[in-house]
Amino acid sequence: EMRNKILDLSKGKTVLNAFCYSGAFSVYALKGGALKVDSLDISKEAIGLAKENVALNGFSNKENEFIAEDVFTFLREKPLDYDIVILDPPAFAKTRKDVDAACRGYKDINRLAFSKVKKGAILLTCSCSYHVNTDLFQQVIFQAALEAKKKVRIIGRHELAKDHPISIYHPEGDYLKSLLLYVS
Repeated sequence: EMRNKILDLSKGKTVLNAFCYSGAFSVYALKGGALKVDSLDISKEAIGLAKENVALNGFSNKENEFIAEDVFTFLREKPLDYDIVILDPPAFAKTRKDVDAACRGYKDINRLAFSKVKKGAILLTCSCSYHVNTDLFQQVIFQAALEAKKKVRIIGRHELAKDHPISIYHPEGDYLKSLLLYVS
């Protein structure tokens, strides 16, 4: 469902897909009419998958960049002249003891993005860490916006996809969360 939201928002936009892995958000942005999509991941193998998936879906790899670099370094060192920025990292908290470090990581990437995106940008920020619940995740994102001195509005929240139901007998399956934010 979040990929479909990116598809709906991407027409005529420039997009950064950070932690792109196989490039699913990149493909949806291109299908939605994005002018350019930069796919960023520390893993060269992931960048290879993203390039392959973009090509398999009929889009050119020539106008779109594929960047094998640490996302934290990229966010610190590069400008973010994008209309849409997607932050969809792997789980930062695999166990309960990882929660503090995970929250620092989420706050860092979001604060960096908030401080550098242009006015009117859209930021999709995601977490797949079960041990960082929805309320805590939102609190961390709000703190990041406050530290970046940016006004941020929630324009969408994670919606479960039909292919990702949650069993009432396995609450750990409810780990996906995301906020779609307008930065002014």
